[in-house]
Amino acid sequence: MEVERVQKWIMSGMLVTVSFIFAGGMALISATSIQAGARPGLLGMAVIVGVLGILGVRVIHAKSLVTPWLVVGLLPATLGWLVTR
Repeated sequence: MEVERVQKWIMSGMLVTVSFIFAGGMALISATSIQAGARPGLLGMAVIVGVLGILGVRVIHAKSLVTPWLVVGLLPATLGWLVTR
């Protein structure tokens, strides 16, 4: 029983780390894009990836998908936008 709990937390940590690095990278790349309209699209994709990362953690732990923690999924895109404006 304890092994399963540890496995869930390891998977959750890896999922959040990978998804937030990917979302943060897209948010930072949005500032350097020379194509018109690319910035909002990349920031939108960063939001989607961040929220999906949080939803994935909720699925791993078999919790309800509707939670205030979904706001945390906005963090990589928001920080990337603030740093690069």
